[in-house]
Amino acid sequence: MKRMMVPLLLGLVGLLLAPFAGAGCWVSVPALSHIEFSTTQAGAPFQGTFRDYAGLVCMDAGGDSHIRVSVNTASVDTQLPELDTALRGPDFFGTRRWPQALFESEAVRPMGQGRYRVTGKLTLRDVTHEVSVPFTFTPATDGKARLEGRLRLERLDYHIGLGQWADTRWVGNQVKLTFSIVVKPAAGK
Repeated sequence: MKRMMVPLLLGLVGLLLAPFAGAGCWVSVPALSHIEFSTTQAGAPFQGTFRDYAGLVCMDAGGDSHIRVSVNTASVDTQLPELDTALRGPDFFGTRRWPQALFESEAVRPMGQGRYRVTGKLTLRDVTHEVSVPFTFTPATDGKARLEGRLRLERLDYHIGLGQWADTRWVGNQVKLTFSIVVKPAAGK
């Protein structure tokens, strides 16, 4: 029985590490994924999602990993059309002038058991700050994988919510961003 378990365990380890044998690059599958945010409005919780985004994830056991995610900010969806229009406007995302939010990694560090920490630059509107985000990367048996994590940020640090909306009594300053992104191998990889 023990002799059978060793090859089985080695096979499972090999399956889990297969995406990292070389620089395996993956692209997002938005239909199977979500990027959501939550904050407060007049003290009550409210949330929304972004419907349009693209990501490239290259995970390499040798240390050359990188992640790039771009989000079409006009795709914000709170299921409240009037609020969505306001969020696309110049006091919030300013989507005509800054149509995309962008995250580009500078370092991806393994933390063991499928957990990682990515550090990079997050750009919203005309502001870029360095952020550090813990996430999990879980390969699936169908050849895809899933990245999951969360980030807390302060919207005013990125000039989101200007004028009367800078008052945090009306819109909370702290925003929680959560993501669950399914990725598949990039073409040609």
